Order: sequence, then C-alpha cells, then structure tokens
Amino acid sequence: MSGDEEASKSLPSTSETNNIAESTQQNTEGNGNTNAGALEVADDKAAAADEYIRLRVITSDMTNEVHFRVKAATALVRLKRSYCSKLGFQVDELRFVFDGHRITDDDTPKKLGMINDDVIEIYQERTGGGM
Repeated sequence: MSGDEEASKSLPSTSETNNIAESTQQNTEGNGNTNAGALEVADDKAAAADEYIRLRVITSDMTNEVHFRVKAATALVRLKRSYCSKLGFQVDELRFVFDGHRITDDDTPKKLGMINDDVIEIYQERTGGGM
C-alpha cells in the first residue's frame, strides 16, 4: 500500500487546486511580494494585447471588406501580400491607401498612427496616360 500512497501523493490535480486556492487568497490578502508578481503578469498580458491592432481593408467601391489582426510593429507588406493572395491579385496591381496616403512596404501601423478598426482603402493600380 505504500506504493498506492505515494501514487496518490503525486497526483497533480489535488495539489494544483490547493495551490490555486492559496494563491488567490494571498492575492486578496495584500501580501506585497505576491501582488507584485501578479501585477507584472497582468501588465505583460495587457501590453501583449495592445500590440495587436484590428484593421479593415475595404475596396474603393465598398463591395468587399476584409478584417485583419496585425501587430503594431509588423510591416504592412505582410498584410498586403496576404490580402492579394486571398483574392488572387498581384501586390503591384493594387494600391493600399490609409488617410489619403499610399502605404509603402516598410510602413507599420504604429508608424502610421493606426488604431483599432482603422480602414485601409484598396484601389486598382492604373498605368498609362502617355502617348
């Protein structure tokens, strides 16, 4: 039976639930060291959530809208390539515009000052006009 007793002691489910209950009690009691660690974890999660931005990509005639979730520091060339591959275009066939300015490959949402639910407009690239 000593083997059974050792096996029951090593079961993680009972010890984990006890640890969870103890850690929540410590956090509510206001123990400085435990709260500091919990606050750091919460701040890290909040910072990680703030890294991502939701962007809406809409065609100029408003017939198609695609939503993207991108990191604020990621170059928008990745969004452009993804959009074009989904809809069967070449990247150089479309013009991506935000606030009246053409988006270059090295632009990032952070650099352009984008926030959640900002709109990127799509226009077909036109060439010609010369004789």
